[in-house]
Amino acid sequence: MQRLAYVAFLHFESDEWGGMKFLESADAKLVCSDLSSKLNLTGWYNVPVDHISFWDNETLKTGRRHLRFIMTPHVHHWDSMMVFEETTKSLFSSDLFIQPGENKPVLSEDLSHAMLGAYRSVGIFASEEPVRRTTKRLIDLSPKMVFPMHGSCVDDSMFSKYTEAIMNNAFAYSGMLLGQKLEMS
Repeated sequence: MQRLAYVAFLHFESDEWGGMKFLESADAKLVCSDLSSKLNLTGWYNVPVDHISFWDNETLKTGRRHLRFIMTPHVHHWDSMMVFEETTKSLFSSDLFIQPGENKPVLSEDLSHAMLGAYRSVGIFASEEPVRRTTKRLIDLSPKMVFPMHGSCVDDSMFSKYTEAIMNNAFAYSGMLLGQKLEMS
Protein backbone atom coordinates (compact mmCIF):
# COMPACT_ATOMS: atom_id res chain seq x y z
CA MET A 1 0.00 0.00 0.00
CA GLN A 2 1.39 3.38 -1.00
CA ARG A 3 1.00 6.10 1.60
CA LEU A 4 2.98 8.99 0.11
CA ALA A 5 0.63 11.14 -1.98
CA TYR A 6 2.44 14.51 -2.18
CA VAL A 7 5.96 15.85 -1.78
CA ALA A 8 6.14 19.63 -1.36
CA PHE A 9 9.22 21.77 -1.72
CA LEU A 10 9.09 25.30 -0.40
CA HIS A 11 11.85 26.85 -2.52
CA PHE A 12 14.21 25.60 -5.19
CA GLU A 13 17.92 25.11 -4.59
CA SER A 14 19.61 23.01 -7.24
CA ASP A 15 22.29 21.77 -4.84
CA GLU A 16 19.58 20.10 -2.75
CA TRP A 17 18.14 18.23 -5.73
CA GLY A 18 21.17 16.95 -7.64
CA GLY A 19 21.64 13.50 -6.10
CA MET A 20 18.03 12.89 -5.17
CA LYS A 21 16.18 10.03 -6.79
CA PHE A 22 13.21 12.19 -6.27
CA LEU A 23 9.95 10.36 -6.49
CA GLU A 24 10.48 6.65 -6.16
CA SER A 25 6.86 6.49 -5.08
CA ALA A 26 5.19 6.21 -8.48
CA ASP A 27 1.89 7.87 -7.54
CA ALA A 28 3.25 10.71 -5.39
CA LYS A 29 2.87 14.20 -6.83
CA LEU A 30 5.42 16.98 -6.52
CA VAL A 31 3.93 20.24 -5.16
CA CYS A 32 5.67 23.60 -5.56
CA SER A 33 5.08 27.31 -6.00
CA ASP A 34 3.87 28.51 -9.37
CA LEU A 35 7.10 30.52 -9.71
CA SER A 36 9.25 27.42 -9.22
CA SER A 37 7.11 25.51 -11.68
CA LYS A 38 7.47 28.08 -14.43
CA LEU A 39 11.10 29.04 -13.93
CA ASN A 40 12.96 26.23 -12.17
CA LEU A 41 11.61 22.84 -13.17
CA THR A 42 13.20 22.46 -16.56
CA GLY A 43 16.50 20.83 -17.38
CA TRP A 44 17.27 19.36 -13.95
CA TYR A 45 18.12 15.67 -13.66
CA ASN A 46 15.56 13.61 -11.71
CA VAL A 47 13.09 16.50 -11.38
CA PRO A 48 9.69 15.23 -12.43
CA VAL A 49 7.89 17.12 -15.15
CA ASP A 50 4.55 16.00 -13.72
CA HIS A 51 3.86 18.31 -10.76
CA ILE A 52 1.21 20.57 -9.26
CA SER A 53 1.91 24.25 -8.71
CA PHE A 54 0.07 26.71 -6.49
CA TRP A 55 -0.23 30.45 -6.16
CA ASP A 56 -0.88 32.53 -3.08
CA ASN A 57 -3.88 31.43 -1.00
CA GLU A 58 -4.73 28.44 -3.18
CA THR A 59 -5.55 25.23 -1.36
CA LEU A 60 -5.14 21.51 -1.78
CA LYS A 61 -7.59 19.19 -0.04
CA THR A 62 -6.14 15.75 0.55
CA GLY A 63 -9.09 14.23 2.37
CA ARG A 64 -8.55 14.96 6.06
CA ARG A 65 -6.09 17.81 5.44
CA HIS A 66 -6.46 21.24 3.84
CA LEU A 67 -3.19 22.80 2.72
CA ARG A 68 -3.09 26.55 2.08
CA PHE A 69 -0.13 27.83 0.07
CA ILE A 70 1.38 31.16 1.03
CA MET A 71 3.68 32.84 -1.46
CA THR A 72 6.63 34.41 0.37
CA PRO A 73 8.93 35.94 -2.26
CA HIS A 74 12.33 36.95 -0.91
CA VAL A 75 11.78 35.19 2.38
CA HIS A 76 15.01 33.35 1.64
CA HIS A 77 14.48 32.86 -2.11
CA TRP A 78 12.40 34.72 -4.66
CA ASP A 79 10.27 31.60 -5.34
CA SER A 80 9.69 30.72 -1.67
CA MET A 81 6.38 29.62 -0.29
CA MET A 82 5.04 28.27 2.98
CA VAL A 83 2.29 25.76 3.64
CA PHE A 84 -0.37 26.17 6.31
CA GLU A 85 -2.32 23.03 7.17
CA GLU A 86 -5.67 24.47 8.21
CA THR A 87 -7.19 21.54 10.13
CA THR A 88 -4.30 21.27 12.61
CA LYS A 89 -3.13 24.90 12.26
CA SER A 90 0.38 23.67 11.39
CA LEU A 91 2.74 26.04 9.57
CA PHE A 92 5.60 24.74 7.42
CA SER A 93 7.69 27.91 7.39
CA SER A 94 10.63 27.11 5.12
CA ASP A 95 13.69 29.06 6.37
CA LEU A 96 11.78 31.37 8.69
CA PHE A 97 12.06 30.71 12.46
CA ILE A 98 15.21 28.57 12.21
CA GLN A 99 17.47 28.17 15.24
CA PRO A 100 21.13 27.20 15.41
CA GLY A 101 22.50 24.36 17.51
CA GLU A 102 21.07 21.11 18.77
CA ASN A 103 17.79 21.64 20.58
CA LYS A 104 14.80 19.66 21.76
CA PRO A 105 12.25 18.65 19.08
CA VAL A 106 9.88 21.38 20.34
CA LEU A 107 11.47 24.50 21.79
CA SER A 108 10.91 25.19 25.46
CA GLU A 109 13.18 28.23 25.57
CA ASP A 110 13.28 31.47 23.62
CA LEU A 111 16.02 31.22 20.99
CA SER A 112 14.68 34.07 18.87
CA HIS A 113 17.78 36.23 19.34
CA ALA A 114 20.03 33.29 18.36
CA MET A 115 17.81 32.96 15.28
CA LEU A 116 18.38 36.62 14.39
CA GLY A 117 22.12 36.20 14.93
CA ALA A 118 22.16 33.24 12.55
CA TYR A 119 20.26 35.26 9.94
CA ARG A 120 22.76 38.14 10.21
CA SER A 121 25.78 35.83 10.23
CA VAL A 122 24.96 33.89 7.08
CA GLY A 123 23.07 36.61 5.20
CA ILE A 124 19.88 34.63 4.54
CA PHE A 125 17.73 37.73 4.07
CA ALA A 126 18.76 40.62 1.83
CA SER A 127 15.98 42.83 3.20
CA GLU A 128 13.76 42.89 6.27
CA GLU A 129 10.64 44.24 4.52
CA PRO A 130 9.44 41.05 2.77
CA VAL A 131 10.12 39.00 5.90
CA ARG A 132 8.15 41.38 8.11
CA ARG A 133 5.28 41.53 5.61
CA THR A 134 5.11 37.72 5.64
CA THR A 135 5.41 37.59 9.43
CA LYS A 136 2.33 39.84 9.75
CA ARG A 137 0.37 37.38 7.61
CA LEU A 138 1.55 34.45 9.72
CA ILE A 139 0.53 36.15 12.97
CA ASP A 140 -3.01 36.39 11.58
CA LEU A 141 -3.03 32.61 10.98
CA SER A 142 -2.33 31.88 14.68
CA PRO A 143 -0.50 28.61 14.07
CA LYS A 144 -0.48 26.04 16.87
CA MET A 145 2.81 24.55 15.68
CA VAL A 146 5.52 25.85 13.34
CA PHE A 147 7.77 23.37 11.52
CA PRO A 148 10.85 25.22 10.20
CA MET A 149 13.12 23.50 7.67
CA HIS A 150 16.09 23.90 10.04
CA GLY A 151 15.85 23.55 13.80
CA SER A 152 13.20 22.69 16.32
CA CYS A 153 9.46 23.18 16.14
CA VAL A 154 7.95 26.31 17.65
CA ASP A 155 4.60 25.90 19.41
CA ASP A 156 1.99 28.59 19.99
CA SER A 157 3.39 29.42 23.44
CA MET A 158 6.70 30.53 21.83
CA PHE A 159 5.45 31.82 18.46
CA SER A 160 4.92 35.42 19.62
CA LYS A 161 8.52 35.68 20.86
CA TYR A 162 9.81 34.77 17.39
CA THR A 163 7.45 37.08 15.54
CA GLU A 164 8.22 39.97 17.92
CA ALA A 165 11.96 39.43 17.40
CA ILE A 166 11.52 39.64 13.63
CA MET A 167 9.22 42.66 13.78
CA ASN A 168 11.40 44.66 16.20
CA ASN A 169 15.05 43.84 15.43
CA ALA A 170 17.55 44.10 12.60
CA PHE A 171 18.42 40.78 10.96
CA ALA A 172 19.05 41.43 7.24
CA TYR A 173 22.37 41.13 5.45
CA SER A 174 24.65 44.01 6.46
CA GLY A 175 27.89 43.40 4.57
CA MET A 176 29.20 40.76 6.98
CA LEU A 177 29.21 37.02 6.29
CA LEU A 178 30.32 34.59 8.98
CA GLY A 179 32.02 37.40 10.85
CA GLN A 180 33.96 38.80 7.91
CA LYS A 181 33.32 41.98 5.98
CA LEU A 182 32.58 41.36 2.34
CA GLU A 183 34.28 43.94 0.16
CA MET A 184 32.12 44.92 -2.78
CA SER A 185 33.84 46.49 -5.76
